[in-house]
Amino acid sequence: MTETVGAIFATTGKDYTELAERAARSVKESCPGLEVDLFTDQQVQMPVFDRIHQLDDPWRRSKMDAMLLSRFDRTLYLDADLFVIADIRDVFEVLDRFDMAMVQDQYLNGGHAQTIWRKPFPNAFPHFNGGVVAFRRSPEVIELIKSWSVAVRENDLKRDQPVLRELVWDSDLRVATLPPEYNLMRFEVLSLWDEQKSAAPRVIHSPKLHSHFTPNRKKERFDSLEDLLGSEIASKLPIMLSADKGLARMAGREPTIPGKKKRKVRKRLRQISDIRRQWLGF
Repeated sequence: MTETVGAIFATTGKDYTELAERAARSVKESCPGLEVDLFTDQQVQMPVFDRIHQLDDPWRRSKMDAMLLSRFDRTLYLDADLFVIADIRDVFEVLDRFDMAMVQDQYLNGGHAQTIWRKPFPNAFPHFNGGVVAFRRSPEVIELIKSWSVAVRENDLKRDQPVLRELVWDSDLRVATLPPEYNLMRFEVLSLWDEQKSAAPRVIHSPKLHSHFTPNRKKERFDSLEDLLGSEIASKLPIMLSADKGLARMAGREPTIPGKKKRKVRKRLRQISDIRRQWLGF
């Protein structure tokens, strides 16, 4: 029997649920035919979701409950504060050989990544970001997620990733570390990525997307990917996506590599932009 695959979101409150709706639209646009479910404490009608499930006991980390309740054999959990800008269905193929797949956190010297739950680990062991998690349903994976949920909830922990890291370390699960483009949080680096040689990002993930309603944050609102990235980086994305050989292979097409003249023009424009920011402040 063919295993079922799908993506899920988990939200509490009106604002996060609306964010998830926008994120789900980006999934549907980039991954045609992929089913997407929502777990929420809100009474909503959002046609972008294939199914909406009510959370019985919502809390800050209801994503773990959603993972446990997912109807799919292979699930991709996604945070609400992201855009999926390219086909990411190949993560389900990774689960042919691995139990879980995640991206290493990109702020490894930050407080959350340096937080220790019960015991320290070698720096070389990945600190996974919990915002994009692919997993295959099995007794061992379900047990890990249950342990993760219990530890975070019973200890009232503000950060769940240190717990996840320790549980993965102690387990015998096979966990794949996905490339950063599958959960890109430091999107500023895109200005440095080569349009021809660098893989295009698949997922742009940023807490800035909920800063307008999150306490103790600057009340900036970003209603589009261009608002978030800025026009310069946003204009670079279509070129990178067209040139990405992996995406082209998945789509059954040839990659479109920008010509040398076009790359020189774009490089010059970036140099002008850098000078303008440095000397004029905009």
